[in-house]
Amino acid sequence: MLPQSKYFPLFEYLRQQPDAVPLELSFAEVEAIVGQPLPSTASLTRAWWANSRTAQGRAWQEAGWLVDDVDFEQKVVVFRPARITYRVTPVRKFKGWTGEQIKTLREFTGWSQQELADRLAVRQQTISDWEVGHHTARRSMSKMLQMIAEEVGFPYQTDSPNPED
Repeated sequence: MLPQSKYFPLFEYLRQQPDAVPLELSFAEVEAIVGQPLPSTASLTRAWWANSRTAQGRAWQEAGWLVDDVDFEQKVVVFRPARITYRVTPVRKFKGWTGEQIKTLREFTGWSQQELADRLAVRQQTISDWEVGHHTARRSMSKMLQMIAEEVGFPYQTDSPNPED
């Protein structure tokens, strides 16, 4: 990273940070470190924060960091040390159905995993993965599960105060 690069101050800042845990910075903090406003695309698109060979991408990668998550609502970016090979999963805004809730719904109806899978047009393995927590149901599937629960009279609670969300 060349000292005359626009993002050299970010490179230096990140290089000096302890790399034991991920680092969260607000967009304003990044701007303060860089010493100038970020381009408008930084607050609009994930592509600007890509771990690529762009000027800004080289700044964090050459400092030994990768962008792990960007929250455009909160205007924060999470960097993780490049040496950490796991993917930190951001907390989802929509909680959806847990594996335990899906299994309880299925058992309430008396259906097998295959029968529930057929009703949702997914593979039986998908139901199994949800139930054991390997994956979570996407929002669209959570909506389908909600419809099924209402149809069969399954008592459940959503995490949203407005059931239309």
